[in-house]
Amino acid sequence: MGDFIARSPGNHSPEAAAPLKRRLAQLLVAVPGIVLLFFALYGAFADYRHIQHVRQRAEARTAPAEATIIETHGLVSGKGLRIAEGAGTFSFTTASGQEVRIPYRGFSGSSGTKLPVRYDPRNPENCAGGNDLFGFSDLLFDNAPFFVMGLYFLFLAMMLGRRRA
Repeated sequence: MGDFIARSPGNHSPEAAAPLKRRLAQLLVAVPGIVLLFFALYGAFADYRHIQHVRQRAEARTAPAEATIIETHGLVSGKGLRIAEGAGTFSFTTASGQEVRIPYRGFSGSSGTKLPVRYDPRNPENCAGGNDLFGFSDLLFDNAPFFVMGLYFLFLAMMLGRRRA
């Protein structure tokens, strides 16, 4: 009886509907992947702008100087092993000519090593050593799950498009 009913233009045969269903499935799987990748990229660029803003504010409130490590002390662990990252004292001169000596702990270096520091001009003892440069990995760390899930959805969409032979 089904052979006698005329098919309308929108009523496709089951064989013709299979590729359409596959394309629809691909689209439904790929859209969340594209949205997640968009969120990951947007988050990375928003983080980058925020980091730049924080850096500019910090540079406006602090002054740069070059410190020199004056003395170092090796730390010894509880097991009696020497730890490469030690303690010691570094010194720098402020813009006003004041000599400041700061004890440090937790980074390595030998006497005479120069390192960049930023200090608060109102309170020079309040300083930070090393560089505060943010890398690309810092931008991706918080957004990595979005990247991974987005790529996973796109991979699934690609796999749905393959014909099984």
